[in-house]
Amino acid sequence: MNNLKPQIYNKLKEISNVEVSFFYPQKWTNLDTKPAISYYEINNSKASKADDGEYSSYIAIQVDVWTKSSSKCSELTILVNEKMEELGFERTLATDLFEQETKIFHKTMRFEKEEILED
Repeated sequence: MNNLKPQIYNKLKEISNVEVSFFYPQKWTNLDTKPAISYYEINNSKASKADDGEYSSYIAIQVDVWTKSSSKCSELTILVNEKMEELGFERTLATDLFEQETKIFHKTMRFEKEEILED
């Protein structure tokens, strides 16, 4: 089993002027000026085994973008996709959501990869 959350956090932090947090945004007050990106692991299971041990893990990650602007949400979605691809992930889902009560634009994305475990 591999823990890729630190690498994902560091890669998403490369996107400028966003608040990156695990699971759910920590700050909602300044989405106009500093959008939020949150991420969490939705699956980390054995993909294959060899020599009586796990050889690779199947990892699925959800990343959410939260903004007050539809265009900013789209712009950040493209950047998130690029950063996750740099880590070897493939996008398997991307869907637009809108929080009516708060007027927050929200994009949910899911990424998957098979990670070979190192000895």
